[in-house]
Parts: sequence; C-alpha cells; structure tokens
Amino acid sequence: EIGMTFVEYLTQCRIDRAKVLLRDTDLRAYEVAEQVGYGDPRYFAYVFKKATGTTSSEYRKGSA
Repeated sequence: EIGMTFVEYLTQCRIDRAKVLLRDTDLRAYEVAEQVGYGDPRYFAYVFKKATGTTSSEYRKGSA
C-alpha cells in the first residue's frame, strides 16, 4: 500500500527519529541508537550510513 515493506518502513521511521535526536540533542551515537530501537550501536551505524550516505557524526556536524 505504501510501496515498501514493513521492515523498510520501520527503518525509515527509526532513521528519521535518529536524525532529529542527532540534530536537537547532545546524546552520543550509542544513546541515539538505543532511543530508536537498535541494541547494537555498530549495526545502527551501518544502517544509518546505508540510509543517509553519511555517518551519524558527519550528519550531526552538517546539520549544525
């Protein structure tokens, strides 16, 4: 119905929320990972980079 699988939709929601947290808080990347539902910070880093084309720290610097 929306053109993506449930997992793709869930990942997009998590990454969108992570972007907000990275932009608007001083939480560390592993804390952001936990907040959006990733127990493994390395996997979060992988998924974030795959989805955005940038690392979480690069994203934070670029959105400042």
